[in-house]
Amino acid sequence: MRSHAEALKAAKDGAALRSALVGLDLDRLEAGEVDVLWRGLRGHDEAADVRLAVLSNFTLDLLPRFLAVRAAAEGLRTAGYVGPFDQHVQEVLNPDSGLHRFRPDVVFLALSLRRLRPQALDSFATLSADDRRALRDEIADHLATWAAAALERLSATVLIANFPAPARPLAGVADVKADYGETEFFLELNLELLRRCKGNPRLRLVDADGLTARFGKERVLDRKLHYLAKMDWSPAFLPTVANELVRQIRAVRGQTKKCLVLDLDNTLWGGVVGEEGPAGVRIGPGDPEGEAFLDFHRRLLALRAQGVLLAVCSKNNPADVAEVFATRPEIPLRPDHFAAAEICWDPKHEGLRKIAQALNIGTDSLVFLDDNPAEIELIRQLLPEVEAVQMPADPAEYPGVLDRLTLFERAAVLDEDRRKTDQYRENRERDELLTATGDLTSFLESLGTELEIRRARPDDLPRVHQLFTKTNQFNVTTIRYTQADVERFAASPEHELWVARARDRFGDLGTIALMLLEIEGDALRIDSFLMSCRAMGRGIETALTNHLKSRLEANGARELRARYLPTAKNKPVESFYEEQGFRLVEAGEGGEKKYVLGKDEAALRDCGWINLTPDPSPIAHPSPGRGAPPPDDSSTFLPQANAVVPPLPGDGCAMGEGVRG
Repeated sequence: MRSHAEALKAAKDGAALRSALVGLDLDRLEAGEVDVLWRGLRGHDEAADVRLAVLSNFTLDLLPRFLAVRAAAEGLRTAGYVGPFDQHVQEVLNPDSGLHRFRPDVVFLALSLRRLRPQALDSFATLSADDRRALRDEIADHLATWAAAALERLSATVLIANFPAPARPLAGVADVKADYGETEFFLELNLELLRRCKGNPRLRLVDADGLTARFGKERVLDRKLHYLAKMDWSPAFLPTVANELVRQIRAVRGQTKKCLVLDLDNTLWGGVVGEEGPAGVRIGPGDPEGEAFLDFHRRLLALRAQGVLLAVCSKNNPADVAEVFATRPEIPLRPDHFAAAEICWDPKHEGLRKIAQALNIGTDSLVFLDDNPAEIELIRQLLPEVEAVQMPADPAEYPGVLDRLTLFERAAVLDEDRRKTDQYRENRERDELLTATGDLTSFLESLGTELEIRRARPDDLPRVHQLFTKTNQFNVTTIRYTQADVERFAASPEHELWVARARDRFGDLGTIALMLLEIEGDALRIDSFLMSCRAMGRGIETALTNHLKSRLEANGARELRARYLPTAKNKPVESFYEEQGFRLVEAGEGGEKKYVLGKDEAALRDCGWINLTPDPSPIAHPSPGRGAPPPDDSSTFLPQANAVVPPLPGDGCAMGEGVRG
């Protein structure tokens, strides 16, 4: 704590303070120490990255402080709001409430089941099995109706905590033989909540039951604080909750890293292959250390299945490494599981740069694991944007390192994520074809690229949000819209949201681009135009621009307006609009540029090697060129979208005021 306190005093701005907090173990701090750090963070007047509101029917006033410190240690700035005690319904339904004035990005609801239904819980032992099932359904419906109201009235992502099962059921060990006992009741209630939360991308379940089990159910409740302050979660448990909320925030914001880069010796296997030989490195069954590395490999493969790219950066003889994989079939990870590899004797910071270049991603998208503290320190100094993690001395702890990382959390695993490594492999094959062909035109024609451009449908919206949050190089404005914004654009009659999907002879690239148009009187404005970097350089962008030009005629508009907002990463599209025939009409400070393309100037550009394919399942729109239908929310958590939330017994007892954390 002393070093962090000293850092607080020395920090001249919020960025310096957050840097000083990197590596902070929140679990080891007392509530008073967290309060000191939180007050230091508040002393720097900075705009928040995330605004999180907490609603509860028990005391959670300290949670935003723990969250702010945990988030700061990961470079995030948060603002917090705690709603009045036991007012989660009123806060949502009252448009003048503190919740609505706070305008949260994320709302976290945590309810005590005993306070939500006090009479039923007090008499649970005497309830019939049918009454218990009815209680389960009533609670699930209450949360469903509340969620419907919150999603309708707020643009925030909504997090709902499920209900921790008690450490010991009232009936003791006999509960598992009871006709719908507590064990079965909590399992089915939480399963029902999980199923109902799946349908809406802005609604997410927080597994409070799992968190309490991980922390220790008997430690969660401090009975003295419970009776004194209605605090159902002890301060000691709040770091666990804060860590989980940071994971959720990262997933919602789409701040995932793209690639996990691994050292080999004593990281991917035990021992040094150059000294012990391919047969001597330790990985495989029958040996405790070797089995620890096996589990680590399985955990890495699970990350890969979720769309995380794996790569290797190792100081080694390439022939020795190739022999390990060739002669040790028990190794789960195989060479084709890696999207890139730098195995040589060059410094590792150079290898990481080459890996990023080969994958066409920034070095800030990399996480690097190595057992050597000197290598880790070198990367931290020369490539501070890379998250460099030193592996512990005991390989039994390696899987836990991955479990604690929040950097690969994502809101959902999409089809594009599952095919990520295959898509990068296919890109390498395309590069090899270009080299062999030697002629760009012949190369583009030989790809046989097929492009489907269509209006975004409800099932496209998670991928649209992902593109908004992750695309950097081909992104003319780099506006980071939320999931709620995406839903609004898809339903708006004043906007057109288009997506493009591509495939060629090497494989399916998936949904690689989106275009957002806004109708401004007799003009169309390109609000956003972005495309995945793996689709750049093949003329797809010209076909997409041709489509935008065609929307002038479809909408009866006289001109197409556009702008370019420069960022550190979108230099490749700095002159894009000029190349597509737009007229520059204004160059502002900071590099911003505004463009116009009149209807009589909107000549289509040649890209004959792109084969446009029709939408296989077109959907009707309200009128040609005017907006899209609202997303189908029939599969969401909801009884009805504008329902009034009926208070259950225990609701509505105001106690205290909302406070900002």
